[in-house]
Amino acid sequence: MRKDWKYIAYLSVAVAVYLVIKMISPREIDWSITYYHKDKNPHGTYALNQVIRSLFPGKEIHQSNYTIYEWYDTINRPVNFISLSTEFMPGKEDVVSLLKNIEQGGSAFIAAQHFSGPFADTLDITTSDYFFDFSGSLINRNDSAQLVFTNPNLPLTDDNAFPRKNIHNYFSSFDSTRTRVVARNDLDLPVILKITWGKGSFYINSTPLIFTNVYLLQGTNNQFISRALSHLPVAETYWTEFYHLGRMEAGTPLRFILTHEPLAWAYYVSITALLLFIIFEIKRTQRVIPVLKPLGNSTLEFVRTIGNLYYQTADHKDIAEKRIAFFLEQLRSGYGIHAADPSDELIRTIARKTGNSEEEVQQLFLTIRHIQSKHQISEAELKELNKRLDRFRHYSFT
Repeated sequence: MRKDWKYIAYLSVAVAVYLVIKMISPREIDWSITYYHKDKNPHGTYALNQVIRSLFPGKEIHQSNYTIYEWYDTINRPVNFISLSTEFMPGKEDVVSLLKNIEQGGSAFIAAQHFSGPFADTLDITTSDYFFDFSGSLINRNDSAQLVFTNPNLPLTDDNAFPRKNIHNYFSSFDSTRTRVVARNDLDLPVILKITWGKGSFYINSTPLIFTNVYLLQGTNNQFISRALSHLPVAETYWTEFYHLGRMEAGTPLRFILTHEPLAWAYYVSITALLLFIIFEIKRTQRVIPVLKPLGNSTLEFVRTIGNLYYQTADHKDIAEKRIAFFLEQLRSGYGIHAADPSDELIRTIARKTGNSEEEVQQLFLTIRHIQSKHQISEAELKELNKRLDRFRHYSFT
């Protein structure tokens, strides 16, 4: 028992040392682009989530991973839609629902580096990357770049700056009859468009990374972001993260449990308790299972003892008589044959019923008559009888 506790103590110390090292070691920064409103990593939108409510005072902001089509059935009036993603390619049903909302007076702010599918075809917009378009120019991707509004009533301080390598997408074509450029980059290329649709408007942005934590918190970048979103009317707002993150559901059959916090904690506690039980009880499973000697067959031992006794007294005739009597009783009880003095016809019957050859049966009974006719027999004659009886029984009684 002491030995087991010694190993458990070693394991506990090792785990504790590992945890301490992990806690004091520098944390690696995760640069994954998530646009997730609870993500505090550089490319999450936790900071935007903290300030966005001040842009729509008194109005509710809904955040989920539903599609616009799924949301639209529960909406009874025009609302704001917000979506941030690397690529915005909604399905046909989503586009129809979104267009209905905008046509009835709603608004949408959609930021993505690329637009494709039915949405881009319907609004007739195309995005490009000026690093590819101007590949022969001397544009340094490591420089900082500014974004400015075309409306002179929206001044912006000079220290607004974003990394050029993250704002290099722009709108290369759009329908000028219903579209107005809201903001441009320092190369005078459009990055935010206002597209009128029915009673409402789309605000389409090609630089979604500026809304993430790492850029919103730098300098006066927050002013540009606030003013960009301020183009939306003060109304109930639906912020969907489906078009970048998808459902964000657990991919296991346990997703119902894992998506409900009380059930998830109960599941984790149960698994932990089970593992601890296995660790502390593993000693039982490691014990050597003792080999129990099976009980001896006393009947078989008795028979062997009696047989040895007869053999040691050299009364071969008596042993032969008992073997013959046992054999004749087997024929009587097994086949209904009385063969004390068999005729040729009875020998053929015995052979047919037992599956032995007539010659074998004939030789066996000749041996029996020979032994019965003598007062004493030799060991060789006893062995010959035993051999013929064993051969006969092999085919007939087993």
